[in-house]
Amino acid sequence: MRQMSAAAAARQRRPVTGREVPIEGMRAILSRTDPSGVITYVSRSLVEISGYTEEEMLGQPHNILRHPDMPCAVFHLMWMTLKAGKEFYGMTKNRAKNGDHYWVFARVAPIVRDGTLVGYTSARFIPKREMIEEWDALYTRMLEAENASNVADSERCKHGAEVLVRFLRSKKADNLTEYVMRQL
Repeated sequence: MRQMSAAAAARQRRPVTGREVPIEGMRAILSRTDPSGVITYVSRSLVEISGYTEEEMLGQPHNILRHPDMPCAVFHLMWMTLKAGKEFYGMTKNRAKNGDHYWVFARVAPIVRDGTLVGYTSARFIPKREMIEEWDALYTRMLEAENASNVADSERCKHGAEVLVRFLRSKKADNLTEYVMRQL
């Protein structure tokens, strides 16, 4: 049996309802974090969609919104991209406070002032329904590969990444950003 970090175990214990949050129109869902991913700003739309108050989110790690259906490989790739000083684009299934979920197309970028990383900014938008269906199926396959591996959290992401690479090759995309941007 694979070992799970304390944070991952806590996320797994939070409720999941299987209900999707109804989101009308294209609204920007914004947040900012410090360099370690602790929330420093949230937009009103994020507060409304997530069900958390601003006070509940500020000072918390951004992964309080992480849904357990999300493969760790996606977040590993995101952090590798951000630490290289580049923007990350991807699809994310987030969990609301009450256990409902919502899908977003996310752009996450480093905030650099005077040559120093001071945090990250994320703008998320509501994707098309057909995008959600495709990404949900992909993430299910990735998560199955990660969970089938009998290794620690830090190593299991590789199994999900292998599924992602095969998917991107089948779509003739060189990387995740290229494929995501083609869908918009």
